Amino acid sequence: MDIRELSIDNIENIKKLMLDIFSGEPWNDVWTDKQLHAYVSELTGNKNSLSFGVYLDGNLIGMALGRIKSWYEGTEYWIEEFGILPDRQQSGIGSAFIEELEKILAEKGIKYVVLLTEKNVPAYRFYKKNGFREKEENVFFVKALR
Repeated sequence: MDIRELSIDNIENIKKLMLDIFSGEPWNDVWTDKQLHAYVSELTGNKNSLSFGVYLDGNLIGMALGRIKSWYEGTEYWIEEFGILPDRQQSGIGSAFIEELEKILAEKGIKYVVLLTEKNVPAYRFYKKNGFREKEENVFFVKALR
């Protein structure tokens, strides 16, 4: 397992990985190439972007796409997308990836890792197993615009 920083230069590999991870159950995401390209560009091409890939035998098999956010309690790393190829899940790679990411981020002076997920998907249990805790006092709001 090899962890490398990703950038906008890796966009085509990241897009393929996103489709491989999130097009199936339980996510069933349906992306147009234009929309996916814009999304990955936003995650990897900004001043505060910070993304990582996990490679096995030279192949990108997992990712953590995120951004740095300054906060009064210290710098935070917000994970926008985290995923491992479905055929590599439940092998310990995701947990090992998280563990190594935490070391890398701590060396960069980052104090917190923050992310959102849904309670009814396997990712919820994965994050709890890996030491993340729910912030019961926070709530996620959304409003569709017509």
